[in-house]
Amino acid sequence: MAVVARMRFAAGVGTLALITLLGASTVTLAGCGGDKSSAARHAPAPRPQLASSAPTSMIVYVSDHGRAYVRTSGTPRPSATQRFRIGDVTKTFTATIILQLTAEGMLGLDDTLYRYLPGVIPGGKHITIRELLGHRSGLPNYTDYVDWLARAGRSTSTRPIDVLRFAASQPPYAPPGIEWEYSNTNYIALGLIIERITRQSFAQQLEQRILRPLGLRNTQLATTRTLVDLRDQGVNPNLAWAAGGIVSTAPDLVRFFSALLSGHILSRRSLAQMEQTVTSGDGLGLFATRLRCGLVWGHPGGILDYGTLVEASQDGSRVAVISARGSAQPPDASTLLCPKHTTRTR
Repeated sequence: MAVVARMRFAAGVGTLALITLLGASTVTLAGCGGDKSSAARHAPAPRPQLASSAPTSMIVYVSDHGRAYVRTSGTPRPSATQRFRIGDVTKTFTATIILQLTAEGMLGLDDTLYRYLPGVIPGGKHITIRELLGHRSGLPNYTDYVDWLARAGRSTSTRPIDVLRFAASQPPYAPPGIEWEYSNTNYIALGLIIERITRQSFAQQLEQRILRPLGLRNTQLATTRTLVDLRDQGVNPNLAWAAGGIVSTAPDLVRFFSALLSGHILSRRSLAQMEQTVTSGDGLGLFATRLRCGLVWGHPGGILDYGTLVEASQDGSRVAVISARGSAQPPDASTLLCPKHTTRTR
């Protein structure tokens, strides 16, 4: 898609195809969920794989109990800490804030959209917060409307509420709660609900609740069309926003997913709600994938020519982050998260 693209990788398909990458560096992370004991397991470096259509640049970052394995490729070659647009992975951050507000009693998952944004969505009295989080609201995906998207993308006056109002003017794909259909519109609505409840901007809530507590210094919600450290054409930040507007790095994404899945930023009860899946494998801002070594959680994302995938073990002790620019084919995710052999060091 042009702005918050349709997911470049189907949910749960695994990692991007890796081009031949030589050499790996190892660093120690101070992650929230990592086991720093001397008996920590070490994941082998990802095996090289050839893609029929190689990406123009690639960052492969695998963290295993706080030990990171990094491979990069491209011209110019990206660093392991280079920032990139994470696209739809933004939704996991947005969902986390909603679950935090729920735990604080500021909203309920079965509250209606109408309660917080009255009059914006026809039928909003029948759409719940839970259905927004789990893509079962029936709201059409605004990024499917290419002509409108192009016009809105060029506009300097488009606001997130305008995005929601446009989507509300289109026919729903199904009644609320009936069908699962991925829709970026859901997370624009959730961002607006966060602002209505807290009386702060979504960017402020993101900073206060996630970025600052976890020390994610290289992560931000983009608020301008272009960023000085990113070589891309830029996007209208009010279109991507709470559905796909975050810029981050592989180490920061590892820290966030490790903290999330290890219970450091959500209670176990809230995390369990987040991990309740429907038949698509979609939870509330997370996707579940069954690998040969067990269940993993994460989210794919795409925006402009950036493709991102994060997948993590259930306890957050192993996290794989892939960022690629250009096209790539998804191989078996177990290459990164399910090594054939593990070793222990004393």
